[in-house]
Parts: sequence; structure tokens; C-alpha cells
Amino acid sequence: MIRYTFNNTLAPAEVLVIPFFEDQDLKQNIKALSGLNVESVLSLFDTTDFEGKFLQTQFCYTGEKELPRILLLGLGKKSESSLRKLKQAIGASVIACQSKKLAKIAYLLKDEPLQDVVLAIEVAAYAYDDHKNKDSRITHIEECQFVLPHLKKEAKAMKVAIEEGVALGSSINWTRTLGNTPPSIMTPLLLATEAQTISQIDKKVKVKILSQKEIEKLKMGCFLAVAKGSVHEPKFIIVEYMGGKQKDAPTIFVGKGITFDSGGISLKPADALVDMKFDMLGAATVLGIIRTAALLKLKKNIVALVPACENMPSGTAYRPDDILTAMNGKTVLVENTDAEGRLVLADALCYAAKYKPKEVIDFATLTGHCCIALGNERSGLFTPDEKISERALLSAKNVGEQLWRLPLGDEFSEAVKAEVADLRNTGGVGHPRFGGASTAAAFLQNFTDYPWAHIDMSSAYWGGKGKAWIRAGANGFGVETMIEYLKG
Repeated sequence: MIRYTFNNTLAPAEVLVIPFFEDQDLKQNIKALSGLNVESVLSLFDTTDFEGKFLQTQFCYTGEKELPRILLLGLGKKSESSLRKLKQAIGASVIACQSKKLAKIAYLLKDEPLQDVVLAIEVAAYAYDDHKNKDSRITHIEECQFVLPHLKKEAKAMKVAIEEGVALGSSINWTRTLGNTPPSIMTPLLLATEAQTISQIDKKVKVKILSQKEIEKLKMGCFLAVAKGSVHEPKFIIVEYMGGKQKDAPTIFVGKGITFDSGGISLKPADALVDMKFDMLGAATVLGIIRTAALLKLKKNIVALVPACENMPSGTAYRPDDILTAMNGKTVLVENTDAEGRLVLADALCYAAKYKPKEVIDFATLTGHCCIALGNERSGLFTPDEKISERALLSAKNVGEQLWRLPLGDEFSEAVKAEVADLRNTGGVGHPRFGGASTAAAFLQNFTDYPWAHIDMSSAYWGGKGKAWIRAGANGFGVETMIEYLKG
């Protein structure tokens, strides 16, 4: 855990990070650091070594024992600045410091929002390196001080900002760990066990885990069919946080919890099997949302529902041409067992109706089609409800995450109708592979009779080496947006 402090003067640190806009008077800011040998820093501005370009970082050395280094951090042009870019720049500075094995850092801040800076530090400092040799692991940030020469806010407000940033950061990183954990470890049982830890945060949190027999009693035929091929028993996870008034209907978050997706009998090709541990990030996200709500003691009633299982091929696995019956009695023709996410979500969406909810928002790494449409920097939002759409898009913008609304409509609804059953679990408009993200959302809509939105999480994880401001793997997308949504 990082220890945060703030003051209007600088205490000893291994490095002081100074953010600059590209068009800012850099020399004037440097000269304001009285008592330091800053000639080495000033010399950088006589060349083009540091220009303040976005994500540009430059270490320089002061010769001072109590502050041996300064890290200049480029924010880009002020006219193009945004909260998203600020968080990315702060994150890049953290990773740059860790690359130098620096554990005690300081930031010279002016009017940057402290909660967001703390959140960016927490997210950037995270690394899932539990399975690496200890000598190869990332340096943990131990201390972070904020130097605020023009400190105006009361100390209490500053502490609250730091505490909320840490609460959000810790939950986002907890969400990321759930997703990053190898699938041989992150089974439905372990996911359920992790969900139970949320009840330790607040007495208002209640957790219930339904066993396979209990799921069978509920007649969740779609969910049970997907789980049939695995040796691991499915779990239906229910987490309730009732922080609002007793009479208030809850907001429900439903998360797809496929802890490993092989495609089942419709087996994925070898290269497509890589990263399928991330197919439970919808589940991780909704659990992260309710965990954060409990930490922040939000005065809202919230429920998280997670159908958790594996999708595996075996002699007991469900098959193409099977016809399944969902909890609400609708029948589904299976055309592809790799379109399993919508099946498990269907039964969870049916269950959500028991609460007579204010609204239901589901999260799922549902389709590759959404990635094709949007890339991996945005996620797709589908909803027939204009109020939910407006609030969700604004909430994402306010926190620096990116949502993009994609269409629902009659053509997509027609595409998922079947000849021998009520619905089929695939479908396209004009071609079997056209409009797949929207037809998947249209399929889910058949299991809702309340205000509803679906988020197809095409921006939930990054492969390769990650970004300058965040390491590869699960990125925690959606948690912060939904906390902003709940506060709104």
C-alpha cells in the first residue's frame, strides 16, 4: 500500500515529478524550486531534449542528497488537455519511476484534481507479477508526497480526495487481479470465494452463492448447458449492497463470468484461445463496482449478479442443434457453442427481474464484432433507454473512460429469431457475420422487461506490453464509470 502525504513544501524524496504543458513557461516553474541546484534542468530547455510533449519523460539529476532526481513530465498542449490525458501522463511517470527502481516519489502539483491523480498512480503502479522470480518483479511505490505550493483546500478535503482515489484504485486493481489470474486457478469456485470477501467491507453487504442444484431449481437451462462440459461446478453469485433507503429499487449489474472460454464443441482456433481467461471480466467488473460502492459507503441499493462457469468441450458438453430453455421459458436454438456468453447472461437477466429493479446494466466481453467496430480503446453501449444512455456516456466522459453507443433495432431482433425455437444464439443482418455486436445485444433484450443497458467490453484488457501508463492485462474498465453513474 502506498503512503500518501501532502504539504506546501518538499520533503526528501528519490524523485520529484514536475508536470508541464507543451506551451507552458517551463523555465519559470523550474526557477520556483528554490534551494535546489536546478542548472542541469534548465540546460534541457536550451536544447529540444524536453519540450513538454504528451507522455514525454526526462530524468535529470540535481546533485542534491535529499532530492537526487527530477522527472519532467510532458502533458502536451494545454488546449488539447483532458482528464483522460492527465491520468495517462501521471501513469506514465509512475512506470518511468518504477523502471528506475524508485520507491519514494513526489509530485509538484498546481490545480490537478487530487483524487484522479491518486487513482492514476494506483492503477499505474499495479503489476500482476506474482508468478515471476522475486528479483524480476516490479518495484513497489512505498511513499508518494504531493507538493502543493498554493495549497488552498482544507486538509480534510485533501484527505477525502486521497482516500477516495485509493478506494477506487484498490477496487480497480482487485478487479484486474481477478481477470489476470490464470484460469487453472480462477475457477468459478474461486471467483465465488473472492466475491464473498466483499462482505467484510461493510455489514450492508450480503453475499449468496447458489450451487448447481439451486441453479437447477431455478430452471436456468441456458446457463446450465454452457457449464455442462466442465469438471468445475457452476456458481451463481449474488452480492447485495443496500446502502440506500429500504423502499428504493436497486440498480443491478450483471457480469458474464466465463472463467475460461474454449468455445466448447465449436472449439476456437489455437491463437484465439490465448487470453480467454479474460472472458470473466464482466463478472470482475460488476464485483469491482459493488466493492467500490461499499468502500465509499454510497447511499444506493446495488446488486451484482454473476453466472460463473467454464465453457469446455467434453462428452457432456452442450452441442450445436441443442434447444435450451431459459429461466423465463423462452427456447434457444444453439448454432454455435462459442456464443455462450449471451446464454449465461440470459438467465441472469431473468433472475434480475425478481428485484423489480430501477435499472439493469450488464457487462460482458461478449463479441469480437465490437472490437472490429470500435478497436480496443472504446467499449460498446447498447440500450433502448435514452436516460441510461445519456448518463452512462456522460459518466464515462467525466472519468476519462470511453463508451460509444451502438444500435439496437428491428433488423437485429429479427436476425436472432429461429424456425424451430423462439431464438437462436447467433445471427447477422444481410450476412451471418454482419452486425454481430448488435444482434448479440438484441438477443439479450429478449430477457429484459425493465430499463436495461448492455456494455460489450471491447476495451477491457490489453495484450502485448500494455501502454505507457498501464501494464498489459486487465485494465479495470467500467468500474470508475459506473461509480460516477451511481453518484450522478
